[in-house]
Amino acid sequence: MPRPLVWTLYGCLIAIWSSTWVAIKIGLEDLPPLLGAGIRFGLAGAGLLAVARLTGRPLRTNARLATVLALFPFAAAYGLIYWGEQYVPSGLAAVLFGIMPLYSAVLAALLLHDEPLRGRLVLGIAVALGGLALAFGETLELGHSRYALAAAIACAAAPFASAIGNVAIKRGGAALDAVVLNGWAMLAGGALLLAVSGLSEAWEVNWTAQAVGSIAYLAVIGSAVPFVTLTILLRELPAVTVSYITLLLPFGALTFGAVLYDEPVTLPAVAGAALVAAGLAVAQFRVSPSSRTPTRAAAHPPGSPAARPRGRGRARSGAAPRR
Repeated sequence: MPRPLVWTLYGCLIAIWSSTWVAIKIGLEDLPPLLGAGIRFGLAGAGLLAVARLTGRPLRTNARLATVLALFPFAAAYGLIYWGEQYVPSGLAAVLFGIMPLYSAVLAALLLHDEPLRGRLVLGIAVALGGLALAFGETLELGHSRYALAAAIACAAAPFASAIGNVAIKRGGAALDAVVLNGWAMLAGGALLLAVSGLSEAWEVNWTAQAVGSIAYLAVIGSAVPFVTLTILLRELPAVTVSYITLLLPFGALTFGAVLYDEPVTLPAVAGAALVAAGLAVAQFRVSPSSRTPTRAAAHPPGSPAARPRGRGRARSGAAPRR
């Protein structure tokens, strides 16, 4: 895939998922969190499988990988983040979810042979997390709810589940149809969320136009489209690079707030964004082996005595070469 198209899709993911924060908040006003998440992914999965059927795609996929995706990035990650955001500020949730690149780096180093854990990568991620904390420092308090600490832990655990999904796709999803794979995974993940919701939540739903619109937007624009795109991107980019999206989403949400609701963009937010950019630059920077160790030709220019083959020089002088 051409690099410009890859980075265009990357930017589209940031834009789409930045907008979902508002849609989730709207939906939580009328729907219990796990119920809302379950309906979201159930509809998205069914829609993807319907598209696959209508376009003549085989509906078979890797059942093991689909199960991993259903359990971790869809059911576990979104179940935890939906539940946690009821009790902690969105800024704190964003910072905690931003830990995902660190999780991805560790898992990739353990499970992917071509993504080693480098000190510069860890340093860059730490700098970027510092920038995220600086930008949203005013909302990092836990609050006064008795569930606040548990909710913060849930928000910190959610990105680990997402990282498991990304690394699993990177390992075994290259040859699979992204539409079919995500269709089955979302459908199963949504069913699991609905089952847990039925056991733990009262299904008292106020089906307002805002609630229906939120679910529809999150199912189609916030789930079906971006997760298929994510699967495609994981074939083209390292898992850790894809996970950097979580560090950029809060700033995308901040931009949406400034454009749509005239929310002020503060100096700490700008400084934090710059620090995140610097951290990502450090994490992505790689020193070329040729720049660290000069080659023989560079160390000894052509024509210099050291550059001449020693055996040939001794033969010309009549000395027998060593064996």
